[in-house]
Amino acid sequence: MNLSLYQPGASPLHRLDAGWKLAGLFAVGVAVLLTDSAVLLASGLAVVLAGFVLARLPLGAVLRQTLPLFIVLALFFAAHAVFTTPETGIVLVLRFATIIGCGLLLTLTTRVSEMMAVLERALRPLAVFGVNPAKMSLVFALTIRFIPVLADTWMSVRAAQQARGLGGNPLALLIPVTVQTLRRADQIAEAIEARGIEF
Repeated sequence: MNLSLYQPGASPLHRLDAGWKLAGLFAVGVAVLLTDSAVLLASGLAVVLAGFVLARLPLGAVLRQTLPLFIVLALFFAAHAVFTTPETGIVLVLRFATIIGCGLLLTLTTRVSEMMAVLERALRPLAVFGVNPAKMSLVFALTIRFIPVLADTWMSVRAAQQARGLGGNPLALLIPVTVQTLRRADQIAEAIEARGIEF
């Protein structure tokens, strides 16, 4: 199983420094949280989607990562449409879609090692307070690398449950995904401890 989302390429986004891309992700996150305008959020999402075109990413790789997100966002919108208002659901879905899309674009065009190096440099001033920049960057790298594992688990369990005729039962999907995710997290923790890394 490939534990990296990075897709090699020579596009302008691939060549852009990882520090600028991380700063852009932070700026987008702040911007979308400060607006409730569906028009502005839709415009931001359109810019993010244009970024995927600019990056010339393989369509199959993008769809494999976004399909589970589409399902979650659709359920999210449906819940808000029922319990609050459709307008609220649209704003929140656009907000999450923009942030998630921007984060996915970052991870597809940036090597994890580059992001680790940027984060380690950014956290270096906090070393005087007892923060270990190397360990924090390792946690970040493990989080990024765990995303495709979780996506693969979701898709494999979903396919198995549909084959058993349980595709319409949310618990039949969420419980096995949660159990397998926790099991893999334990395996990763054991592997880290075996290498003598303490947190």
